[in-house]
Amino acid sequence: MKTKSLILFLCLSFSLTSVSWSQTTYKSDPGYFTPVVKSFYLQGGSFENTQLIGPAIGYRINENHDLTLHAEYLSSDLGSEDDDTHNYSGLNVGFILGHSSADFAKSWLIRSELSVYKSFNFDASGYSSLNLDKPNLFSGQGSSAIYIRVPVSTSISLLPNAGGFLGYGDYSPAYALAHFRQGFDGFQLGPQLGLDLLFKFSRDFYLALKPQYHIQYNLTHDTSGGTLFFNTQFNF
Repeated sequence: MKTKSLILFLCLSFSLTSVSWSQTTYKSDPGYFTPVVKSFYLQGGSFENTQLIGPAIGYRINENHDLTLHAEYLSSDLGSEDDDTHNYSGLNVGFILGHSSADFAKSWLIRSELSVYKSFNFDASGYSSLNLDKPNLFSGQGSSAIYIRVPVSTSISLLPNAGGFLGYGDYSPAYALAHFRQGFDGFQLGPQLGLDLLFKFSRDFYLALKPQYHIQYNLTHDTSGGTLFFNTQFNF
């Protein structure tokens, strides 16, 4: 019942942004964009050797809608040479549907996203031998934020933004310092703050730096914390 209520809420909140003139991820015409460092983590050593690499590619369908595919690979070896029971490798695949609207002012933008992630294990045999839950992830999250366009020059703009998010996840993480994107367990919500920096090199090429801070409240486990996300994005 809770899951159905969450899905209904996400759909309603996602559809509240009306269709009108707007840009999606900084360009209104159809085309590709690439979040360069959507996932990246390297840890080497005798105790833990972990790599998390996650490229992503997105496509602007029209001036309001865009779709992003994000795939991240996690490989982790934990323990000494005589204890390889926590070795793991797997893939996490996410789809992100974006919607942008700016019908109430040309300098303001409402941006909403709906994302779903699912993980797939390649090697988790050591977890079964210890009667531990194998790593898995299935999560959905919706978010909305208001962006303000602040031109600095003809080629540089600031886009401060503020909003919130709500999601539900079923997550059993691998024994590693790195975690899959959108890896949380139970119901989670909170505010988000960001400050995008946009560089327009030409009509066909944009670069965006996108720091964003989330304050996460987990209602299922009664925990809270903050996470800083940073992404560099090219637009074509």
